[in-house]
Amino acid sequence: MPELPTVAATTATPEVARALAGIEAAKLLADQDVTECLEAIADLIRITGAPETIYTWVRHLFGRENLRQYAAQQHLKLHQSRAADDEQSRAVIIWTADGDDLAIVPAGQDPTTSLLQLREEVARHAEETQRASDFQASLAAGLVEDVDVWCARTTQAPQ
Repeated sequence: MPELPTVAATTATPEVARALAGIEAAKLLADQDVTECLEAIADLIRITGAPETIYTWVRHLFGRENLRQYAAQQHLKLHQSRAADDEQSRAVIIWTADGDDLAIVPAGQDPTTSLLQLREEVARHAEETQRASDFQASLAAGLVEDVDVWCARTTQAPQ
């Protein structure tokens, strides 16, 4: 996670002034909870004098929370990989028969990237599960004799 900068001199740079003006404008359209959050962000910007660093830190926190919520919604136990950076570059999901599924995200990877990768994996798994169910239904109905024939028939592009 990005580290917050230390306290800077309280001189307002043009970047700080623009950031604070943007926050004040956003507060006009926000509800009370969001306004309080924006005020806390503005305070951090005033203290550090580094709006881009604060924005990066806030995006990281929100991304991490979104990742955590999505994993909980999908009933995935979320863990960070202990592998070296070059050994794992994508989030992976280990699907289990008992529903005790495990999602492993690369250490140091941006949470937003991990979230996108988990969404892709969940969608891919749902598609595979549906195809397996469709195949079993075809077998039960006596319509399929061979997996390759079934795959060719069901994956043909419409003419």
